[in-house]
Amino acid sequence: MELAAMARIGSVRIERNSEFESLGFVSHSRPRMLVYISSEGFIPQLLDNPAFACAVTTPELACKLPTECGLALAEDPRRAFFEFHNWLATETDFYWADFEAEISQKAVIDPAAYIAEKNIRIGPGTVVEPGAVVLERSIIGAEVVLRTGCTIGCHGFEFKRFGHEVLRVAHGGGVLLHDRVEIQNNAGVDRSVFGGFTQIGEDTKIDTLVHIGHNAQIGRRCLIASGTLVAGSATVGDDVWIGPAASISSEVTVGDGASITIGSVVTKDVAPGQRVTGNFAIDHDKFLAFLRTIR
Repeated sequence: MELAAMARIGSVRIERNSEFESLGFVSHSRPRMLVYISSEGFIPQLLDNPAFACAVTTPELACKLPTECGLALAEDPRRAFFEFHNWLATETDFYWADFEAEISQKAVIDPAAYIAEKNIRIGPGTVVEPGAVVLERSIIGAEVVLRTGCTIGCHGFEFKRFGHEVLRVAHGGGVLLHDRVEIQNNAGVDRSVFGGFTQIGEDTKIDTLVHIGHNAQIGRRCLIASGTLVAGSATVGDDVWIGPAASISSEVTVGDGASITIGSVVTKDVAPGQRVTGNFAIDHDKFLAFLRTIR
């Protein structure tokens, strides 16, 4: 899409038109991104990101950006960016093209479940229990189990403050559950914001009252226990154990085979195979050594 389309929201001026394929933050790596820059502190990170193609920024910061990138100017780039995103998500097919529901005849869906009438796929052998909810933009593989009360394809928690106004940010993407995933009672999986999918890999099992935030990427064969929060854009590798009531912060990466113990609050990346404990979580052995010093 051309950056010139951004002029539709009426609060920007197109300085240099160009094309973009996706939207995201300067920390993301999506093909030919449109990003916003409202502070000079983000410019070094932007310049190191080869994925970006266009930016919306202030007139004062424009001279600090590469001359080859597309450029839109706004007094409040952050607001202009999210207003444009909302327009793309709700008024165009930039993120998503509607399709009729595709439900395998070999799926077992209880009459008391809610299944959206369009924009869903459900594979063979999948079981959807009474009270489970499958909302639009949900792609569900084969032999998936959705237990009573779980919700797939929720609109996630993404709001932006502008003075006394709170802007609701549309979720333009979907949820992808790969084969043999199990989601237990009253768990929720949010769809992604900037297109694409919140994903849960093959054979991963998710317990009661777990929340998976928008655009989280969960690997294969993970076991995620009750009450866990996986925040938006977190990445969890394969074969990870996450104990009850743990919290994984946004954009954190948990490596393959890692273990997050009960109640841990993870705010930094966890290495493959590492076991972490505590609030804020640190290496498990270091945590035990610390406990010995205070007893």
